[in-house]
Amino acid sequence: MYDDAPPAADAPPAQLIAWRRRALEQQLPAAAFPAGSSAPSLVYLCVTMIVAAAAVLGFAVYDRSGVPKAVHDSQRELVATVARGMSVGSARAADDLARVLADVRKPPLPADADVLAKLIGNRETWTGAALLQTATRQSQAASGTPVPLDQLPTPLPADATVAVSTTDGPALVRIAALDAQRSVAVLYPLLMRNLRLNPGAQHGVFIVTPDGRPALIQGVSAVGETHLPKLFEGLAGARGSRSRAIKVTEWPDRQLVVSSAAIGDTGVVVASVVVAPVSRGTSVGYGLLLGLSLLGVSLLAFLLMRAFLPAPIQALLRQAKSDACGAVTPVRQPLRTRETFRIAQALAVFSGGGLRGARWRLSTVQGLAVAALVALAWPAVATATALQAPRPPVPDQLFFDEESRAEAVSGVFGNALDSGLQTVSRISLANARTEPGKFGPILKQGLADEYRFRGMYLVDRNGAVVSSAGRESLRTPQPLPGEAGIRIDRSVSRLPVIYAFRIAKDDGYGVVGEFDIDYLLGVMRRVDGRARVVDSQLRTILDSSGYRAMQPLEGDAARAVAIEAMAGGTVRGQRSAGGQPSLQVATALTSPPSVVHLEWVVVIERNPVSLQLPQVIMNRWTLLMAGAVTGIVALAFVWQYFIFVRPLRRLAVSADRIRTGEFDEPIPPQRHDDVGAIAMCLEICRQVRHTGSARFGGAIRLRGSEDDFTAVHPRFPSQRGAGRTAKV
Repeated sequence: MYDDAPPAADAPPAQLIAWRRRALEQQLPAAAFPAGSSAPSLVYLCVTMIVAAAAVLGFAVYDRSGVPKAVHDSQRELVATVARGMSVGSARAADDLARVLADVRKPPLPADADVLAKLIGNRETWTGAALLQTATRQSQAASGTPVPLDQLPTPLPADATVAVSTTDGPALVRIAALDAQRSVAVLYPLLMRNLRLNPGAQHGVFIVTPDGRPALIQGVSAVGETHLPKLFEGLAGARGSRSRAIKVTEWPDRQLVVSSAAIGDTGVVVASVVVAPVSRGTSVGYGLLLGLSLLGVSLLAFLLMRAFLPAPIQALLRQAKSDACGAVTPVRQPLRTRETFRIAQALAVFSGGGLRGARWRLSTVQGLAVAALVALAWPAVATATALQAPRPPVPDQLFFDEESRAEAVSGVFGNALDSGLQTVSRISLANARTEPGKFGPILKQGLADEYRFRGMYLVDRNGAVVSSAGRESLRTPQPLPGEAGIRIDRSVSRLPVIYAFRIAKDDGYGVVGEFDIDYLLGVMRRVDGRARVVDSQLRTILDSSGYRAMQPLEGDAARAVAIEAMAGGTVRGQRSAGGQPSLQVATALTSPPSVVHLEWVVVIERNPVSLQLPQVIMNRWTLLMAGAVTGIVALAFVWQYFIFVRPLRRLAVSADRIRTGEFDEPIPPQRHDDVGAIAMCLEICRQVRHTGSARFGGAIRLRGSEDDFTAVHPRFPSQRGAGRTAKV
């Protein structure tokens, strides 16, 4: 029902049409954002502008000269690995000390000399020991390297680790109570494995004690001793790992990179100092070029989207409103898309005329596809440019750091295998006279102590399992290949079965421990990139990236460095098979002696694209922008297709029936947007033509289903309120 009465029948036509339009506007849906047909193209343009601005900002942030972030990351990872290894060694030594003290405290208490002998053993772990009065810190007996008593707290704590400085370098002193009056203090020197240091970069590794005193452990010092306190300022007692660059006035093209990592909770810090060349960062000019070109292409695509969807729909809606109000349109505007032109032809039928024009027109989907192709041209060109850009050269410092990491992985891997062999040997020697049927609990205890095993087994002279603990054995039952050692079962394909064994009894019974492959792979995954273990025939034993065992090593460059490393030592490869820069390192498994016979090589390979180098960052930003723009274009196209194109197609089918003279079937409103408003106007015109009434301006209801519509009935003189729209 209208709020006000219609004009009188003798009112001027212009006033009557204006009243009808006002009544119609009150009933048509208001297509506000995001329901309007202009919304997808506007969202596409605005989001693309944001992407372009973010890209320019990203290039501007990294547009500064300095040491590449890849060097910082590599150095921080290196010192963190060294510090973690020293922390693990210290914790293991503390556990060994606790076991020795638990044995020593058993009555009767041994003599002081015997206590010291048990504490320091062969001096491989603890190099010195002292028996002290807990209250006064006075020494009663000492052995080995002197413990710096003046650096210990008074009174001595019952259980603590103290960092000290000795004439041989930094060390840790472990303090533990022996009885009510006495304590023991044992000395643990802070030593590290030999690292691959870059002599051209004056690489030096220091240990900084909690009092701020630095000590050079390996390499050379790039600055004078007087400048070291300033260089390591703020590192004493620091936690975690960090890396920073220090500018030197005399070095315009180089900077000092200081990286540090804490050794557990000891307060001691490992610091690395290296002189690294300065490189230019990302180019903000290149970022501006990308952003401006993206904006230009986006604006063109935006105009095409508007030309093929919002503009024809808006023009058609204006014409439909005029026809629904009974206005006369002398000249009708031909529309450029096929669907809107068909609907416009149906509207022209109600005016008694027709709308002629070229028979073939682009459909709305075809027009939007053209706009999408134009929009996708930019990400296609940007992606091709980024992928075809030459790989940046790898800084020489990264090769030295990667060699150190490869040797570290090789050492941890070899020690893990040797530790398993020692566990098997210990159980075998300790139970040479144990009956085979009583080995079950012994194997379970050994498996609990040796977490590197997936299972432990007692086998007979034929290799068949007699007793076991853990998971089922994967090893092929066959006689053990010798008295003791580490082997891989080559008769098992697709899965590496690595085991340690030792003959336990004279009758051929032996103890076998199968290594947990997941644990060994975890060792390989401690480094970034791809780490592989290959045998002398270049077959893959382990691979951190997923693999099938005993397959040939892939890659000519990787095979070349592996073959060269077979002779011993560590080898680097700087070029891949295609001549592109590469970061490959191979090192032979040469320690401990028990694993040398395996003739295995650890190969580590990293793609330079994964490094934080300026050129790599530029390519990443470019690819990120291309991916974002592609997603935005896809979203805009899908939005336009499902929300506007499909309803418009259905409405065009209904319009075709009207053009052929079929006015009986109602046209329901399809959506509460521009297409729905056009459908309502077309339905009003259909009702007027169907009933022969000259009443315009009534619209169907905006509730219920598509079949729930309002019909315009002929006027009945006997009804009150004749001349008004009846709703049913």
